[in-house]
Amino acid sequence: MKQVTLLRSALPTALLALAACSQDPQAPVDSEVAAEGTADDADVQAQETSLADAAEEGPTAQVNTMPAAMLGRWHEDALGRAPTAADCDPESDATRDYDRLITVRETGYGYFETGGRIMEVHDRNDRMIDATFDTTYADTPTQARKDFSFQANGSLVVQDDSGEESETIRYQRCPE
Repeated sequence: MKQVTLLRSALPTALLALAACSQDPQAPVDSEVAAEGTADDADVQAQETSLADAAEEGPTAQVNTMPAAMLGRWHEDALGRAPTAADCDPESDATRDYDRLITVRETGYGYFETGGRIMEVHDRNDRMIDATFDTTYADTPTQARKDFSFQANGSLVVQDDSGEESETIRYQRCPE
């Protein structure tokens, strides 16, 4: 992206230099026209630079992250009730189902002794993401394609699409 911006910003300067070389050296220079050309070139360059910066910071940066609505710790919806703080504390002696917790971060998710970091996003909006995650564990390179979707009732549904049979798990948000 920066190479394209550099080429675009260099193009007007190169054209002006070429035009200056082709003019008769004895011909009078219209300083008003030259000043306008310089201002336009600066405006175009500033506009291209701000568009390039916005493109890098805006949608591109957001596309490679988990949707904000999903961030936090979640407990598998197998309790028959909303999870408590004790249910969601993997260090608690009372928590025997720490393998039912998932933590969603901007860059991916953590689950039990594994997790995944976003490698490729296939589809994404503010309420869902379909992505391939790097799930490498113990020096064995692996990956998994998963769909995370934030539901209207506040739950999180995760569908694992990487195996022969897809597995779907519903989670409830842990209290903060």
